[in-house]
Amino acid sequence: MKYFITLILWTLTLTANELNVETEQNLTIWIAIFSLAIVGVIGLYFTSEQFRKFKEDSDRRDNIHKRQDEMLSSMSENIQNMAKNTVISTEKLSKENSSNISTNITKVIDSETKLLSMTTNLIEFLRIKSKKIEILNESFSLSNLLNDVTGTLKTSINDIELDLIYDIDSNIPEYLKGDTLNITTSIVNIILFCIENNASNITIKITKDNKFNKGNNLYFSIHSNVIMDIENDDNIFNSNYNETTNSYDSLGLFIAKELAILMDGDIIAKNHQNGIEFLFFTSFTKDIEIKKIDTQLTSKNIYISSVNTEYSLVLKNMLLSLNHNVDTDSKNKFLLSLIDFNKYDLIILDEELLTFKVTQSLKDSNVKLISCSNIFNSSKNYPNNIISDLELNKPITKLGLNCAINKIFEDSNVKTITKSKKLAVYKDTFKNTQNITLEKFVEFRGTKVLLVEDNLINQKVFIGILSKSAMNIVIASDGQEALSILNNNIDNNFDIIFMDINMPIMDGYTASKLIRENNIFDELPIVALSALTSPTEIDKMFASGMNGYLAKPMKKDSLFTVFTTFIKDRKEDRRGKKREKETIFTLDGLNIVDGILHSNGNELFYKEILLEFNDAYKDSGKVFKKLVDDFRYEQLRMLCVDMNGLSASIGAEDMHNLTTEILQKILYKKYDLLPNYINSFTQEINKITNSINKYTS
Repeated sequence: MKYFITLILWTLTLTANELNVETEQNLTIWIAIFSLAIVGVIGLYFTSEQFRKFKEDSDRRDNIHKRQDEMLSSMSENIQNMAKNTVISTEKLSKENSSNISTNITKVIDSETKLLSMTTNLIEFLRIKSKKIEILNESFSLSNLLNDVTGTLKTSINDIELDLIYDIDSNIPEYLKGDTLNITTSIVNIILFCIENNASNITIKITKDNKFNKGNNLYFSIHSNVIMDIENDDNIFNSNYNETTNSYDSLGLFIAKELAILMDGDIIAKNHQNGIEFLFFTSFTKDIEIKKIDTQLTSKNIYISSVNTEYSLVLKNMLLSLNHNVDTDSKNKFLLSLIDFNKYDLIILDEELLTFKVTQSLKDSNVKLISCSNIFNSSKNYPNNIISDLELNKPITKLGLNCAINKIFEDSNVKTITKSKKLAVYKDTFKNTQNITLEKFVEFRGTKVLLVEDNLINQKVFIGILSKSAMNIVIASDGQEALSILNNNIDNNFDIIFMDINMPIMDGYTASKLIRENNIFDELPIVALSALTSPTEIDKMFASGMNGYLAKPMKKDSLFTVFTTFIKDRKEDRRGKKREKETIFTLDGLNIVDGILHSNGNELFYKEILLEFNDAYKDSGKVFKKLVDDFRYEQLRMLCVDMNGLSASIGAEDMHNLTTEILQKILYKKYDLLPNYINSFTQEINKITNSINKYTS
């Protein structure tokens, strides 16, 4: 283009010279012609630029539409597989779906576990909105609750540099009463918020006190090294739908605070010079019916050194409360001048302190060694750790530390469970069986399964995986209920038990021990379900009489291996396969494909979200009308904000567009126009409700 302009200017100049313009009139004419030429050239240039940009935009739109068409075409072909695969592997999600789902649907989502967390949080959000949350007051172990927190976090995040410390006051009893699931959910969501804001150090201080005139409360002070102003952030506990990321901002904190309030507590956010603090408190009740921890061993001389000085102090306090004698040193002091290890019965060290010099000195002594590794950074390898007598994963609980000490000095003190020689025990993880679909589980048709699991979402995942199997699945919400079911089952026709570890009332360890005390169940395999599979916990599983363990989140490939290991192949009992129900892709007001994509690619979760949505908002048309009629515009805005985000999440595109328009009217205070939307809002919600009923029936 610039060459073209130069050529025109040169031609005009040459022509003017040839004509030898002499008069002022001729000069004026040529100036006008020259100016028009320049204007024409400039116009031509911008026109060509606009055309080029238009063409680029057109090509870009064509490419986007092409990719969307390809994605929808692919979705149409594979939607049943997406619905069937309840738990997709993280590797598959990051490699295969990131270019499609992450780019076109949720750019901020980069792992299956984060999708699952968002999906479960959305279900919790809807349950809160529909007032379906039931607060329980059941017996639980504080250590088990913290293990659940650790395990849930481990399944929600990849390897990161994170020091998580549980600092529990010595006056806090091990056994309490409360709602262990909702307490765990609140703590996990707060910690995840800190991690998402680049926390590398988080300490949870657990105390009890009479504060804020609330009576006797249990306090969880969650302090992290995140530097931000949270006290003055009015939206820190509000759930707002983010159009850019297609997800909710602060949904986890909203849920945590709402649950805390339902448990007669609250969450307060505070700024500190070196970080932020969330103070979460709930009512405190000691379980007086359960005995204290059986310490078994006391008065051991123990030495501790850790990279994190705070960790050393926390461990020291735990051991002092267990009546041991404890010395501690900082990392630098320990490495500069090695102590006489023979003065102690037990040494507890971070695995990264096991240098060659330290290792040689330990080998020359008779002392016992417990090495501590960080569960959140398992990719780091310290080869000298092989000399340790036992490995503990940080964060460490008091009960876990006590069990480790008992084990390392045992074995005469620890009662082991005698198991039948005919019943296999698998101390390694179950391998993944390749190319497993949900239909493959029909090979075990007729198998009677007892699932002992207190978490509703985990129950649905399990049932979703076995949805095509024609197995008979019975669910117990805790160990005590499981024992009652087994004792009332006079035919003893259960084929296998899947036992969660950390449950209220009675945990999986206790339930398994009691089951093994009854000879009738000698040949009944028990497979543990746990998000936290540390060496000490695994040892406890087998000591209590379990036959294997599955790590959460559960995957169909390893679950199939469990059945092939313990259950006889029942192909001879297979009936003709039922014809699959035809998958619906679109309904009036509901984009099924989009909704499933927003639900971790899981149709079971998507249907659960739709059912919860219906319970919470099916009458929102009437609510909308009443709020408009009563001029309650702030409540109307809140309703539309919720509906705007939720409709995007479930694939209700028309409702999303409608509420966006209504919110604009409220923002600009055009309240006189709001009555015009009553009929359209009501029609749209009725359309969605009818489609949900049709799809979920």
